[in-house]
Amino acid sequence: MSTDKKQLAPFIHTEKNAPYIYMTILASLVPCIVCGIFYYGIRAAVLILFCMAAFVFTDSFCIRITHRRTNRDYFDLSSLVEGLILALLLPPDTTLVTALVAVLFASVITKQMFGGAGCNIINPACAGRLFVELVMPSSVQGFSYGEQNSRFAVMSLIFQKEPVQVPGYSQFSLAELITGNYPGMIGTACFICILVGGVFLTLKGTMRLYSPLSYLISLMALYPVYSLIVTKTVSFDGLLVYMLSSGAVFVAVFMLGDLTTMPSRFASGVFAGIVCAVLTIVAKPFLSPMVSLLSPVLAVNFLAFVLDFFSKTLSRRKIRSREVDVS
Repeated sequence: MSTDKKQLAPFIHTEKNAPYIYMTILASLVPCIVCGIFYYGIRAAVLILFCMAAFVFTDSFCIRITHRRTNRDYFDLSSLVEGLILALLLPPDTTLVTALVAVLFASVITKQMFGGAGCNIINPACAGRLFVELVMPSSVQGFSYGEQNSRFAVMSLIFQKEPVQVPGYSQFSLAELITGNYPGMIGTACFICILVGGVFLTLKGTMRLYSPLSYLISLMALYPVYSLIVTKTVSFDGLLVYMLSSGAVFVAVFMLGDLTTMPSRFASGVFAGIVCAVLTIVAKPFLSPMVSLLSPVLAVNFLAFVLDFFSKTLSRRKIRSREVDVS
């Protein structure tokens, strides 16, 4: 019997391998982490660390019990990234039990059941957050605001608090909306931090821009139509408030820019971004804000392979149609 060691895939090694990509994503999320901890204090830091640790432990446990082969030369950071993104999508007063439920669903159901890192067809963090939003909606409504927002409060991690009545986002100033100084998710509120992270990923070459840009441009184009139908008025202020406070920019950068679950070709990526924006606007009047924001992402994740297939097929037909028979 041969004793030669077999090299596990991937066989092609470039500068931008999987550990490099995950490291850049972790680095790009640092501004959002700092902003969330600055506004919400100790409980935000504990919630972030808990989600990351729980995701790593769950992934490792699933790999062990399934006896899945892993390459020891490959340092997998995907669990840290997905746990971090999931934590940043949670309100600051979320209990650890709720966070654990989201992590278990994201790790076991949407990632490990499909083969682990790089094999999942939908975004695990998005699926886990959407799951607790649908199954445990009252447990993800903990938005501290004003005098109720203490940076040293930690009891909300154990005991679920009554949601604080938050005024409409239109009452906040533009400076507050840009800097994230309003009640929202831990890491999705600060537009500046998300923008810095997106620019960093772009410069490092670890994010495809066509889906995020087509999504944001389509949202800005469709929102006035939605506003005209629903409120009979078109307001630029309403569009600005929605884009800054809804979490759409965070979704565009860190979910629609995902290299695993989004289409890899230009045409299919642009189309996926447009479809995601259309579904978001259509669902907005009927679903909760978080459901209408995240469910379209999962929809285009399911369609990613199909869109890439048709895009590749059409491009091949165009090339063949240009060929000239010189025989």
